Amino acid sequence: MATGQDLIRVASGELGYTRWRDPQRGTKYGRWYADLTGSPYFGANGVPFCAMGASWCLDQLGMTPPGGHFAYVPTGIANARKAGALVPARQARPGDLVCFDWNRDGVADHVGIVVANLGWGLATIEFNTSPGTGGSQGNGGGVYRRTRAWSYVCAVIRPAYGAPAPQSHPAKLEVDGVLGPASTRAFQWVAGTPQDGRVSSQPYANRAHLPNWVTIDYTKRPGGSALVIAIQGWVKTTKDGFIGPDTIKGIQRSVGGVAVDGYLGPATARAVQAWLNMKLGY
Repeated sequence: MATGQDLIRVASGELGYTRWRDPQRGTKYGRWYADLTGSPYFGANGVPFCAMGASWCLDQLGMTPPGGHFAYVPTGIANARKAGALVPARQARPGDLVCFDWNRDGVADHVGIVVANLGWGLATIEFNTSPGTGGSQGNGGGVYRRTRAWSYVCAVIRPAYGAPAPQSHPAKLEVDGVLGPASTRAFQWVAGTPQDGRVSSQPYANRAHLPNWVTIDYTKRPGGSALVIAIQGWVKTTKDGFIGPDTIKGIQRSVGGVAVDGYLGPATARAVQAWLNMKLGY
């Protein structure tokens, strides 16, 4: 069965889509929903598509949200409540659907997909939002990564995924100055993000700053990493999911004992491994 990480993978493939550049009427998610329901309205221009986008992503995995696909967020919450699929907000985990109430009037306005629980809030991928705080958060027309505070969360819906594989406690790391799969999985364990031993979707331009982190996946169309977002929350740098010099400097200040130069070479890698061993209880 599909997992929450599978949903994040599908949603990540949609990052950067905007209704403004869609050559056809409406949006790709609205057109899909119109075909699904037999109602042409959903394929029309200007129809909000945050919920239809989330439903579309689940459909790619052969799944539906609890209680069925939905285009109106309060309907999705009501369906999930009937299905017993609402979970406490602070227990949100990757692949959950998170609903937001921007003006706190008791009516949900928007929905996104949880990428990571950051403790102070959630990292998400959202359909029909804006890339920054300057535009509409619930009707911005694009698919973007965002971070959201708990104060806006009004419900969390958990789709019926298969049981995740149990994750064993990482073994003590060899402090060898190379952040390979074991070190990356240990970092993911400490951060509470999915443990695949890779740092996903990073900009190729940052490669020169990271010679000793060897499990980073570089791409021309970066989408960002849940692990990096968690790290950026700790070190208080911009939470964009991309590990560049500023985030490396934050890591260097946190682990201590190394030059704060924005370059993750062998000395910084060894300091990170020693810090991870401490966090793991060794």
